[in-house]
Amino acid sequence: MIRISACEEAGRNATFSGSWLESHLRSPVTTLLLPVLYSTVPLVGLPANALAFWVLAAKTKKCASTLFLLNLAGADLLFVLLLPFKISYHLLGNNWLLGDYACRALVTLFYGNMYGSILFLTCISLDRYVSLVHPFLWRGSQHFWQAAGVCVGVWLAVGLGLSPLLRYHHSQHVPELNITTCHDILEPDTEHELAYYFPALVVLGFAAPFVLIPFSYIWVLGRLLLKGRHYGHVVRLLALVLLVFTLCFTPSNVLLFFHYLQPQPEWHNRTYTWYVLALAVSAFNNCLDPFIYFYVSRDFRARLWARPCCWRGYDKSSSGRASEKLVLCTGVCSVGPAPSHVH
Repeated sequence: MIRISACEEAGRNATFSGSWLESHLRSPVTTLLLPVLYSTVPLVGLPANALAFWVLAAKTKKCASTLFLLNLAGADLLFVLLLPFKISYHLLGNNWLLGDYACRALVTLFYGNMYGSILFLTCISLDRYVSLVHPFLWRGSQHFWQAAGVCVGVWLAVGLGLSPLLRYHHSQHVPELNITTCHDILEPDTEHELAYYFPALVVLGFAAPFVLIPFSYIWVLGRLLLKGRHYGHVVRLLALVLLVFTLCFTPSNVLLFFHYLQPQPEWHNRTYTWYVLALAVSAFNNCLDPFIYFYVSRDFRARLWARPCCWRGYDKSSSGRASEKLVLCTGVCSVGPAPSHVH
């Protein structure tokens, strides 16, 4: 969100020619690089998340762990479906053609699904922590319905938390460039109000999960190591999960937080350039989630290729060690000997 200086706001006819604003909106970074980055995400994320959602919904026994994974796949899938609007906006020279209400909806859904994904990643980590470290805390159908309540609560929290964005005008016409921006330029009054909103969103939607996710997985790793077995694959997977989460979400959220703490428009706007790049990088989490949460699991891959007649039998039995399955995702509902008829 580019800050409009006082003189620009007062004049309204002040030219933007040669200004930082013009250089940003016409820069190859925003009109070429961002579309390329965003276009890469649906190519991988759309089929990967759609297939994962189908397997979890149609082929997997319903339990707390798969419920969280199903919601994660759904949030990632919805996010990917929004990207064509972002891509077209940047390809057209940061020109929004669909009106202010559509811009409001895009901004709200974009941030909503991004932070929704983060919250479901947190739920998955806490579910693995509880299942392995406190296995008797939640059991059976009670655990499932509690997880269902948590999922509903997450979506409600995201909806209520992001709904304030619908109040504001996010489109801004720039006559000198003959374009209408979407969320790139905000009115000073809107900017002032969001200066409190977005830092709070970062703290609740990112900082808290950034503490809870490592906490959960460190305890999980500690419990596995106490069992005296070798869990090298699990350790590497958890390290990868933490690395992907950190690399994808930390830059954009840190820059967003400090972006609104900058007192001077010049530095504020310079931060914004880096922020939009980091935001595009964060979208790649939607490409990586299916592979580190779904396809890494042998059980998930077996369900993917299993014949329909074998789905029920596979739900009754599953191969591998129970502790490892609690970490590798979809095999946590039940544990038993491996079926010989799954190919």
